[in-house]
Amino acid sequence: MQLRFTKEADFRQERDFGAKIGATLEFLAAHWRPLGKCLVYFVLPVALLMGIGLGMITNGMFNMIGAAKSNPAALRQPSDMFGVSYFIGMALAMIGGVAAYAVLLSTIYAYVRLLLTEQPSIPPTPAQVWQQIVPWLGRMILALGMLFGLYLLLMMVLSGFIGLLGGGTAAVLFFLLFIPVLFYVVVPLSLYFPTLWIEDTSVLAALRRCFYLALSHWWASFGLLIVAGIIQGCMAILFVLPQYAVIIGKTMRIPGLDSDALGIAAQCLYAGGLLFSCSIPLLAVLFQYFNLVERKEGVGLRTLVDSLGTGQVPVAYNHALRPDDEGEY
Repeated sequence: MQLRFTKEADFRQERDFGAKIGATLEFLAAHWRPLGKCLVYFVLPVALLMGIGLGMITNGMFNMIGAAKSNPAALRQPSDMFGVSYFIGMALAMIGGVAAYAVLLSTIYAYVRLLLTEQPSIPPTPAQVWQQIVPWLGRMILALGMLFGLYLLLMMVLSGFIGLLGGGTAAVLFFLLFIPVLFYVVVPLSLYFPTLWIEDTSVLAALRRCFYLALSHWWASFGLLIVAGIIQGCMAILFVLPQYAVIIGKTMRIPGLDSDALGIAAQCLYAGGLLFSCSIPLLAVLFQYFNLVERKEGVGLRTLVDSLGTGQVPVAYNHALRPDDEGEY
């Protein structure tokens, strides 16, 4: 069977809501092996760093809880949980989580960018994807730093106004009014990295562009994020289940299940599964980007028109009617 989603025309199409979800799943079905290989090469090592950090955090917490069940004096103060291993684990989890998400974004969008620009007869290899990622490392760090700065600015504004209002009913009302504003900003920003990668633009130009694309299509983008997030969350639940066995083992002091190594392994499985399942909303947003560009600018239609007459002339062939067949008289 011919591999789908290998030409620019396969991506640049107007799609309704169901077609965007369908295209996401069809793309994963067609490219799960080569794309999955790239994710294993680039995302999995950083995801394991995140998992080790999470394991160190949860091991310390649940070991303390398990010890307190048999000996209440073992937990004299809540601060006893926050030892050196806790803060080391927190640092590893934060650094690994941010790095893994950045590498995940870069791997998926670099893979699709190769499909658009190279139009290969075979899927891109990890070496080709890495060659695409390396020149973008500086731009990705700058983009993530800018988004983090915007987040801090919004939180400072929220905290400042709540502080000026002095708490009470007015502060609660302001917080409730701030939430829709936050959602309004987050939904267009979901198109930021597809815009940055596909259009090869600057970090500021991509910021303006994603808000322009989401204009008058905010609800469609919001609904797509919700549905794709639900699908991703249902898949991620499967990777959470081993954690519950470890939690029960540590709190009930069950031999074997209370192992710290098992706790770290369960968290590594969770981190890897969570990041890999995040491919679904990232690809759904990508198809929403192509849909909005096509609706507003018709890039794919113009490309298709420009390509008319440049390919090989199709040869008609019919098994029933052949030029050397005299037929029956």
